[in-house]
Parts: sequence; structure tokens; C-alpha cells
Amino acid sequence: MSATDYFLQAAADDEDLSAWASILPSHFRVFRTSLFGDSFLVDSAGEVHMLERAGCSVQRIAVSEEGIWRQVEDDAEGWQLRRLADECRRAGKVLAAHQCYAFTTPPVLGGAYSSDNVWVAPWREWFSFTADLFRQIQHLPDGATVHLTVVD
Repeated sequence: MSATDYFLQAAADDEDLSAWASILPSHFRVFRTSLFGDSFLVDSAGEVHMLERAGCSVQRIAVSEEGIWRQVEDDAEGWQLRRLADECRRAGKVLAAHQCYAFTTPPVLGGAYSSDNVWVAPWREWFSFTADLFRQIQHLPDGATVHLTVVD
């Protein structure tokens, strides 16, 4: 499979990222979105950043779009989580239109990067959930204890 097989269809790139504004570059466009809903963003200087939704973080990963393609082709950094995507496919977790892989327990809350912790979700549901999670924990220090209350 090629690098492009590990990105969602282009419609996912149009989703609203305003909930993440406090950690995103001030001016950007979405370049691509991974199968796990992570957005690759190009800022006004042409540098590429990755919004890792399950980690509630963003980092600069390349100085240009050309640079990101070179890095993504080999997946040396693992940004697309290819091994995990392949593991999910082998486990029968196959994505349909408007779906992405989502974590039952997000890694930012200690969840594992394993197919046992992944489910197939409508991408809007996963994007909304992670944005809400980010909103609730963004000001907590690293290592803070988080107590979850599940409301039906």
C-alpha cells in the first residue's frame, strides 16, 4: 500500500478545527487527514504540522509539503500509524465512507496504540469527541489525574 492509502477521503479535510484553535497555527489549511483522524496542516509559511487528536497535541513535522511526502512515503516517524491500521484491517475493522479509526481509551488518557483499543467510528463523532476532550483537559498539567464520569 502507498502513503495515500493511509489517508481519509478528502471530505474529512473540511471538518471544523475551531475547538483546537489555541494550539494550531494562526493561519493554515488542512493538507490531509489520516485514517485515525489526525490532521496534517500547512501553515502560512508552508510548514507542516500534525494535529494528533487522540493525543490532544500538535507538532511541526516538516518544513514543506514536499518534505512531508518524502517522510510519509517511508512512514519512518509512524505518523500515519500504518502498522496499527494494518492490524485493524486484519482484525476485520474495515473503514467505510465517512469513518475513521478511533480509540476506546484515547492515548492521552493512557490508552494503548493497539487494535484491541480501536473501533470504527463516524469521523464526525470521533472529531467531536476528541475536540470536547481537548477542551476539558487542555489546561491540566502533564501527569494530572483525570476522573471520568460516563453519562448515558
